[in-house]
Amino acid sequence: MKPKVLIVENSWTMRETLRLLLSGEFDCTTAADGETGLSLAMASPPDVLLSDVNMDGMDGYELCRRFRAEPTLQQIPVIFVSGYPPREAGDAAQSGPDVYLVKPVKPQVLIAEIHTLLGARLTTQAVGKP
Repeated sequence: MKPKVLIVENSWTMRETLRLLLSGEFDCTTAADGETGLSLAMASPPDVLLSDVNMDGMDGYELCRRFRAEPTLQQIPVIFVSGYPPREAGDAAQSGPDVYLVKPVKPQVLIAEIHTLLGARLTTQAVGKP
């Protein structure tokens, strides 16, 4: 069974590019905005959240903050893929991602980061840490 990746991206082109890029190794679900992404995650928690930062309505940081506040989602690794540099640490410390990648991202780098986060999550679960 492939690990599940939820892709939340407001650009249809980028969302589909990411889905096609990752679908060989991962079971991908997509959402066009943060609200839809959160609803999908609540219904069927993914193994990794891959999100854009700048979206109308709920941005990536708010989506990440809501993931971290939800007991069923708080341990899910979060990757931001954005055309903008990360916010200052003080602003994003509570709601920041596990990995922040600035576009353009090389496909092999993105895939490697997902595998690294999935491996770290499995290792943490195996030793019984929260």
